[in-house]
Amino acid sequence: MDALRCPAYAAAATAGPGRHDTHEEITMRPWLRRAVLPLSAWLACVAPPASADDGSVAVAGLRGPVSVVRDVDGVAHVRALTERDALFMQGWLHAEDRLFQADTLRRTASGTLAELVGASALAQDVQLRTIGLRRAAEKSLTAASPELRAGLEAYAAGVNAWVAAHPLPADYTRLRLTKFSPWTPVDSLAIGKLVSFQLSFDFDTDLTSAWLAYRAALGDERLAQALFFGDVYRAAPFDPASTLPDAGGPLPWSAAAAGSQPSAVPATLAPLLRRQLERTKRVPLLERVLSRRQHQIGSNEWAVSARLTADGRPLVANDPHLSLGVPSNLYDQHLVSADGLDAIGSSFPGVPWIVLGQNRRVAWGSTTSAYDVTDAYAERIVAAGTASGLASVYQGQNEAIVPIPVSFRVNALDPSRTDALDTVPPSAQVPPVVLLVPRHGPVVQLDAAAGSAITIQWIGAGATRELDAYRLLNRAASLEDVRAALQYFDVGSQNFVVGDVDGRMAWYTSGEIPLREDLQAGGVAGAPPFLVRNGQGGNEWLKKASPGPTDASGYETLPFAEMPQAVDPPEGFFVNANNDPAGLTLDNDPLNQRRPGGGLYYLGPGFDFGLRAGRITQRLQAAIAAGPVTRREMASIQADTVLVDAQVFVPWLLRAYDGARAAGAPAALQALAADARVAEAAERLRRWGFDTPTGIETGYDASDFNGQRRAPTPREIDASVAATIHAVWRGQAIALGLDRTLAQYGLPQPGSQEAMKSLRHLVERDGIGLSGVDFFAWTGLPEAAQRRDYVLLKALQDALERLSGPAFERAFGRSTNPGDWRWGKLHRIVLAGVFGDESIPGATPGFEPSVAGLPGLAVDGGLGTVDVANHSPRAADDGAFMFSSGPNRRYVGAPGAGGIPARSILPGGQSGVLGSEDYANFLGRWLSNETYPFRVTAAEIQRAAVSRTLYRPAR
Repeated sequence: MDALRCPAYAAAATAGPGRHDTHEEITMRPWLRRAVLPLSAWLACVAPPASADDGSVAVAGLRGPVSVVRDVDGVAHVRALTERDALFMQGWLHAEDRLFQADTLRRTASGTLAELVGASALAQDVQLRTIGLRRAAEKSLTAASPELRAGLEAYAAGVNAWVAAHPLPADYTRLRLTKFSPWTPVDSLAIGKLVSFQLSFDFDTDLTSAWLAYRAALGDERLAQALFFGDVYRAAPFDPASTLPDAGGPLPWSAAAAGSQPSAVPATLAPLLRRQLERTKRVPLLERVLSRRQHQIGSNEWAVSARLTADGRPLVANDPHLSLGVPSNLYDQHLVSADGLDAIGSSFPGVPWIVLGQNRRVAWGSTTSAYDVTDAYAERIVAAGTASGLASVYQGQNEAIVPIPVSFRVNALDPSRTDALDTVPPSAQVPPVVLLVPRHGPVVQLDAAAGSAITIQWIGAGATRELDAYRLLNRAASLEDVRAALQYFDVGSQNFVVGDVDGRMAWYTSGEIPLREDLQAGGVAGAPPFLVRNGQGGNEWLKKASPGPTDASGYETLPFAEMPQAVDPPEGFFVNANNDPAGLTLDNDPLNQRRPGGGLYYLGPGFDFGLRAGRITQRLQAAIAAGPVTRREMASIQADTVLVDAQVFVPWLLRAYDGARAAGAPAALQALAADARVAEAAERLRRWGFDTPTGIETGYDASDFNGQRRAPTPREIDASVAATIHAVWRGQAIALGLDRTLAQYGLPQPGSQEAMKSLRHLVERDGIGLSGVDFFAWTGLPEAAQRRDYVLLKALQDALERLSGPAFERAFGRSTNPGDWRWGKLHRIVLAGVFGDESIPGATPGFEPSVAGLPGLAVDGGLGTVDVANHSPRAADDGAFMFSSGPNRRYVGAPGAGGIPARSILPGGQSGVLGSEDYANFLGRWLSNETYPFRVTAAEIQRAAVSRTLYRPAR
């Protein structure tokens, strides 16, 4: 604890040692009790000079005095005698700055959001109550450690103390609400479940529905499998970057032969699957969850060994990608207690402790991994004399389906009433019960007349202990402590990047991955686990006979030792950007690896398509070769906006153009190359370095400083135009090279990432898929390579025609001058608030729309860039290139002797209160990839302090 280095405090600490141990659990030793008694001396170490807003506040529920220092960046530094009071104050501060956000999150998780915002949220409430995140949170409370329970109770007390002492924020007045349901420990656990749900849940219904459509349309099982899995919905990534192989680490699997039988999915499921997909699309939260791979809801993380860095410290970088809005998803804080807590970083409003950050000895961050922890089951349903009147059939025996009564209320938003919560009568859309098949999970679709249903089994539906893991991470002192803490990280499927002050670095993956009975027996019984499986037996998760202290789910799971991980890997670096962690899908088969002790080694059907991981790996390898690596280089990589797909496709396009100009080229190709617009665009692309600056004075670029925009250079303008041409070409190439042929067969289109992977696969095979289908046959040219070149050049011609037409009129005014086609006019973001007037642009001065007549702020970056700012690859008009998710935090830390110097930034600001000076205090820096320093020593905090408040127990 840095306060121990304060002279005033050190004088009081002479009764015992000058340091304390930071093991997983710390008790308050006698010498430490004596040392912390002179609290005024301890607090004086970080007290700023007296200012008008200094003061003392009496708070009911505090057990001892707590100092809160706000620095120039709005970050609160909390110092308390005990961790209990530090967490109490964390709850108080979350309520002060983010109460409405936290309330929205707990109600979303609990399926009661309509009670806050009205009937528009009712459909979502029905779905979330069916899935049962709050039921799962209640189970988790029963499994929580005593320390976790105490922390949750302290935090809840802090939230409720603030609410008791202050009027509710203006958001409640707008919703005609005057009452606030007291915060509970289950509320915090429910938010944790919601975060885990968003990062790990999958219905498996969308892929199954698509597979059934291919099988039905083609009629030929072999052709359908080859086309579906080999050409269109590929497991193999676009870029082959893979964490363990690239780091030089050993792989936790060996090769095996396995076969699956997707034909085992009954065609009779198709109507239920369609109904589920339609219902999902009506619920924005579920749509985002199921399409997170398409929107790249993920993260970047990497680390570089101390032996390769300029200052001899390991370097740790992390930027998690979630939805972007106001307020931001994260809230930065510094929590210190005299009994051993000293952590700074990002927290989730509504949840205690720091979830991403550092303490005195360890820095950590995380990315999500696409581990398959959800199975959907096709159930046979029969009438029975049970409480629900129904039973499911398992191995020929009836098993009772359990009804769970539910009721729903909505905020009537009646101008004549306050707190007008009306009960919604049951209907076809609002059921009176949730039906539960105990061995699998809730029924999400039911056709009682046909005797069929779909259930969902998710590892997070039971008792899990992620918050215990974070509690321990806040006090971890070494890589070993981190590894021990992660044994409690049960659901959320995360990759953790870690560095410690001893100069070591590590990458761990965590989250319980269930062992399926058929895979563990060495094969796949029927449909693979990423399609809807047979609920009548043969595809069960194995139960654990004797669960250990860290086994919360009760199922057999992949042992931690067999999960991908690396400690100080041979290559001196590792990268994970949600990509394949261990080379599992590079051969396009996720089910042909074997565990060391037998059984199939299966993590998931596929991972991120790999553009970000590929580019980070490029940059790191170049930086290491140039050596040594600096912190500035790490931040530069986070700001990188090079398009990896352009590195791949533009050379193909230019070869096609050059070949079309050659003597003897087919007339159709010569005609395309002779188009003056195509010729000019090709030469622009030839000069391009594949980066994506906005190219406009009102745009935000990484080359700007502290949000202060400057005029683009001629090079940036040229690159901006090339980025626009390539982005629109990409969509036309998918339309001509993939979607056109699928439409001829009446087949559904794949999503964004699958389309990109498929397009590269087909271009590299001259359009002839593994299925034998010639995707470019429609061109009519005699040779496959000529057909490929025609598709590439025709897509360019179509893109140029489109850019000068009505689809882009608002941005470019139908201009035929490519110099007007600046990327920033298309690539924009609106940071949306719950209420329209809370959104940016609009809610706060200084952030006006970048382009007249178009919403949003213009930002550099693009599809799959490291500085992620994704849009659909099929985007084809001036409103389709906007993005809504991206870095929620950019962090670079350098653990080593003397501490962990670090910098970070959040989108938006610290406060969720409209009108606060901290509502958007980080936004300018975030937009231009600037950061602020973590302040952890007394001197650093004191120099940057703008206010101090001493909170004391009410008498």
